[in-house]
Amino acid sequence: MAMARQAPQRSLRNAFELVTALTSRDLKLRYQGSVLGWAWSLARPLALGAVLAFALGRVLGTGITAEFLLAGLFPWFWFQGGVQGAAGSFIGNGGLLKKVRFPRAVLPLSTVLGATLQFALSLPVLVGFVVAAGNEPSAAWLGLPLVFVLQLGLTAGLGLFVASVTVYFRDLEHITEVLLTLLFYATPIIYSVDRVPEGYRWLTYVNPLAPIMEGWRSILLDGALPAWSHLGASAALTAAALAVGWVTFRRLEDGFADAI
Repeated sequence: MAMARQAPQRSLRNAFELVTALTSRDLKLRYQGSVLGWAWSLARPLALGAVLAFALGRVLGTGITAEFLLAGLFPWFWFQGGVQGAAGSFIGNGGLLKKVRFPRAVLPLSTVLGATLQFALSLPVLVGFVVAAGNEPSAAWLGLPLVFVLQLGLTAGLGLFVASVTVYFRDLEHITEVLLTLLFYATPIIYSVDRVPEGYRWLTYVNPLAPIMEGWRSILLDGALPAWSHLGASAALTAAALAVGWVTFRRLEDGFADAI
């Protein structure tokens, strides 16, 4: 009995160690030979935030501020990097899949974890901008872990799904890139939900990422927890994404080695 109980625990521990090792490897390879290293992960949201703040806030006079944009851009690049990076994780490790037997789900999950770690390391920078803009920490900030977990679950579920299907349909990797571009503008990142016309606002409720992005902004900038009804809908869609991603992976994984 003791041996039977120890086997699953040992398997989970081995999987965790493998995910950690792969994540560390990917991060080292990504910044190998770079002078600034991890700091480059800050470049895109900060540069895009500065350009959009000038174009939308100053030129067009919308009143959108840099901290408003950064509160959406930092989480967005985490989501985009996790899903897009996971898309080719099985194909890019084809040799490993054919030679070694291991829990294959760790490949896309390690990519998602790498993007998550980058975001976690950049979060103090985002908080610094928010505080410098005059938004003081409040009790609502205790809700940040909830939004964090929701986004992590959504990213992992979609990443696992895209990675599994891409093995058999290679164009999906490119389609994902296009869809993520469309999703960027369909999600309230560079605008708030209240700017969406009433006739189209339902689209933000079926987009699981929309309440998450509004959640980051509501907590960090407004010092208020997001509407629980919106977060509940997002949680349900996140759970569905995780279930679909896992079921798809389990149904397709036996043919990965042959397809690659």
